[in-house]
Amino acid sequence: MCCGGTYLDITTNKLIKVFFPIPNILIPIIDNDGSYSICQWGQRNTDKELIKELPITGWARIESLQKSYWIKHNPKEVFIPFKSFFEKDKNDPIYPKNKSTEFTLTENQSVKGLLIEHLNKKIVYIITEPISNWIHDRHPLIYKFI
Repeated sequence: MCCGGTYLDITTNKLIKVFFPIPNILIPIIDNDGSYSICQWGQRNTDKELIKELPITGWARIESLQKSYWIKHNPKEVFIPFKSFFEKDKNDPIYPKNKSTEFTLTENQSVKGLLIEHLNKKIVYIITEPISNWIHDRHPLIYKFI
């Protein structure tokens, strides 16, 4: 599953690299109406101010989106404008020591996310789908703009 990504910070015009294990890491999202904001990527046990009602993960399986643990939070699908994403190398002998492979997205591609707004906090989970012949058994859901 996607363990990190790069995105263009629109305030500094710099390419930012993020990885999920970093506590309270923030990533950008674009809403269906085109608005841009920064949100926390999932939750980890090490995060400050955990929201107990939400899962401790950074991912949402596409086949689980209709389950009650998502539906009760009124989720919204959003776009995560990563320029690339990283996958942990599964068979690396030094795993999990930050060895990963980068996959570049084209200008017309975006990672799909599931946004949960709880009180005044926004948390986004990367939507994943099953895949075979990949590094892992899941892959980020990539949306292709026409």
